[in-house]
Amino acid sequence: MVTLTQRDSRWGHKPIGKTKVLIKDKGCLITDISMLSDWYGTYKDPSWMAKYLNFTDQALLLWQSITTSQLPFKFVWRFYNYDEKMIVNALKGKTTSCVLQVHGNHWVVGIRKVLNYYWVSDPWDGKRKMIHKSIISGGATFDKK
Repeated sequence: MVTLTQRDSRWGHKPIGKTKVLIKDKGCLITDISMLSDWYGTYKDPSWMAKYLNFTDQALLLWQSITTSQLPFKFVWRFYNYDEKMIVNALKGKTTSCVLQVHGNHWVVGIRKVLNYYWVSDPWDGKRKMIHKSIISGGATFDKK
């Protein structure tokens, strides 16, 4: 899976949906979805996500727009607290994946669980790192269409 940053000059200045919110400022989730598109075999960059997915007036993603898009995966479930079983099942599946909400307002791609930590790909700085499970405040899961 490619590792991306929302602050990349190729797309950071693009607006999310029809809002004035820029990918570089609040595009962590769509950058995660872009990374997952590579993992699922049909890469689309964050500017594609910003243009073809659907968002609220505040630039929040409408989850079902992933399923109805040309992406090769679908939205399955959104959870609003730490759910280890949900996360681990998504990470272990051959066709499943997940994004994790951390500190309440930032999103990272989950890669694997290691004891009380998770390897993630962080779109803020475009790096892979370990995070402690205590900072996870929710997430979403996906599966191949």
